[in-house]
Amino acid sequence: MPKFSPCLWFDTQAEEAANFYTTIFEKGAILSKTNYVNEEHQPQGTSLMTIEFTLANQTIIGLNGGPEFSFTPASSFFVECKTLSQTETLWKNLTADGQILMPFGEYPFSPLYGWVVDKFGVSWQVSFSGKEQTIVPTFMFANEKYGEAAKALSEWLAIFGPGEIIEKVEYEDGNIAQALFTLQEQPFRVMDARDKHDFDFTMAFSIYIDCENQEEIDRLWQQVTAKGKEWPCGWMEDQFGVSWQTGNPELKRYLSDSNPARANEVTKKLYQMKKIDLNQLKEVYDKYNH
Repeated sequence: MPKFSPCLWFDTQAEEAANFYTTIFEKGAILSKTNYVNEEHQPQGTSLMTIEFTLANQTIIGLNGGPEFSFTPASSFFVECKTLSQTETLWKNLTADGQILMPFGEYPFSPLYGWVVDKFGVSWQVSFSGKEQTIVPTFMFANEKYGEAAKALSEWLAIFGPGEIIEKVEYEDGNIAQALFTLQEQPFRVMDARDKHDFDFTMAFSIYIDCENQEEIDRLWQQVTAKGKEWPCGWMEDQFGVSWQTGNPELKRYLSDSNPARANEVTKKLYQMKKIDLNQLKEVYDKYNH
């Protein structure tokens, strides 16, 4: 699993969305699924909790979490396409039953570009670049957050790095029109929006972090929540309103539904936590292994 994976919070449509995306993007594939082991947080009408899939260069987690959160264009995917036909076909598929935010056409920064909210509510910026297809999570800072893209970029490099700035285009006032950067060799983008918008970041679009151990979980939790917010089950919100999740390979093992009774007890313990404590979860897990 990569270090960072965008996580998309759907009501109950995670599997439908994953199946759709893996048919319209390059190198699409379903990797794994997990199911709910108790009904405490299970949305009505589905037992599927998560579905992990790949599109082009990007691994994405789809989560069925219920109707609590909605996607907004503050968080989107920036897609570069290799050929005109690939760009046009992808645009046609994403706009079916969707909403166009920026018309498909020529712009100063791209010979062919458009911005669309698809039928599931997820936002995509589609651009013809002549490069291999890539999908990059992109965060837009608008309204009172206008001008904070550079601060977020610097903060994220310091906390989640190492990384580097690949390219940066600035407005006349010095704020960021578009910046591409890496965190541990994975690409991300930030941008400031000069126009006013009636949306902001939500927990519907978060970044899952595959932490090496409890020490890394502790460090990231302290650094991110110091100016942000703590949420249950290892979720945290940074000072800019962007949501991150702390995960770990051992955590996945403890929650495995190969033993439903065990998974249920571990899950109940997890629901009591904000910052994840792997030792406490292991204690519950080990009770079923003797």
